[in-house]
Amino acid sequence: MYIEKCIRRLQGAIQIPTCSNPNPEDTDWDLFLDFIHYLEDAYPEIHHHLDRRIVNNYGLVFHWPAAGAIAENPAKSMPVLFTAHYDVVAATDEGWTHPPFSGYDDGSRVWGRGSLDDKGSLICILEAVEALLMDGYKPPRDIYFAFGFDEEQGGSLGAQKIAAYFKEQNIHFQYVFDEGGAILDGSMMGVAPALAVVGIAEKGNNSFRFHFEGAQGHSSMPPKHTAIGTMAAFIEAVENKPFPLRLTPTVEEMLKALAPYQKGLTGKALANPGLFFPVIKKVLLKNPQTAAMLRTSVSFTMTQAGTGHNILPKNASCVANVRILQGDSVESVKAYFRSFGFDFSIEPLLENEPTGISDVHSEAMQHITACINKVFDNTVPLPYLMVGGTDSRYYGEVANDSFRFLPCRLTSEELGSMHAVNESISHENIAGMIRFYRTLLESI
Repeated sequence: MYIEKCIRRLQGAIQIPTCSNPNPEDTDWDLFLDFIHYLEDAYPEIHHHLDRRIVNNYGLVFHWPAAGAIAENPAKSMPVLFTAHYDVVAATDEGWTHPPFSGYDDGSRVWGRGSLDDKGSLICILEAVEALLMDGYKPPRDIYFAFGFDEEQGGSLGAQKIAAYFKEQNIHFQYVFDEGGAILDGSMMGVAPALAVVGIAEKGNNSFRFHFEGAQGHSSMPPKHTAIGTMAAFIEAVENKPFPLRLTPTVEEMLKALAPYQKGLTGKALANPGLFFPVIKKVLLKNPQTAAMLRTSVSFTMTQAGTGHNILPKNASCVANVRILQGDSVESVKAYFRSFGFDFSIEPLLENEPTGISDVHSEAMQHITACINKVFDNTVPLPYLMVGGTDSRYYGEVANDSFRFLPCRLTSEELGSMHAVNESISHENIAGMIRFYRTLLESI
């Protein structure tokens, strides 16, 4: 019965199409208000017992005050922050087995945009809190929940403003717990047990538009290089000379954690990744996800040029999404682009430095690891580098550490459904997420 109620509440959350847009003026903010009101009705205990603050119109912050004696361990007396986001990327019905905003339940799965990214985790966090409140649980220290509303567009309106609020209030957290890695098949890393990958750092998520100028005129009298030709040559040059491969401390910790599950020379190599990196990198480069952990990556995603089939374009532009590895920076990336010798101007669309690296040996990481082991059988917790972005990047100034983990067992097909067609979540994963969040909260 309890899981059935959760499924219905998740269905209702999916049915409110809170799609964020690159241009905030194109967003239907009334739907975001509808979602806030929906949570008020769905979770009365939370709204009765927890203090709620709305930041920048749509950002939700809940405070669950501590009850009881302060822990002797200073770290245990610090508050903890759980985060999620309720905006989703847009979707049409095309290609979906069930419409993306139907919240359809087929008896084993709930279908719809946001079921995995990230309304599923938001709803399951609230389910765990609501159940604990009904059981009379009182936390030994302050717990906060922050729910952003524009994570899919970079989080500058939501999480960034919420982080500023915490800073103004002089609230500092032991750690932040956000969406991130999931429980994956261990074969992707050559081991038998499933891997619960916990993100301890993120690459910087950046987008730049490059503007090229050329001669105008009739296409029958072309110059040596048009604006489009120069742009194409630039793209080709960048793609042919990627950033160098590097072993960062985050990936080094991941490989060392895998070492006990490999025998012989492989186990020895993983235990000493710096020494054996020339061999290890060849293996990691075979998988796009692990390959992305080894360098700053550049992906050209958009181009624009021309007004007619027989008119030389005065301007051409392209957009590159750049995920910056720890050790590189926004400025060093811009210098890399300029090093190719092309004449262009750079327009920043999104700029983020790579995050700091959380302490894998901290009490917080040990606690999260213990909860993973308790809830999920035959699973190895594994620190790793997030190649995607989350709202947690903004909380670095107000938290000692940030950990990113979506407590779901996901297949490669399920992972691929995020931001694509047929995003859905199994009943089993819904139940597992609630168990995990409850375990984490009541042992905090």
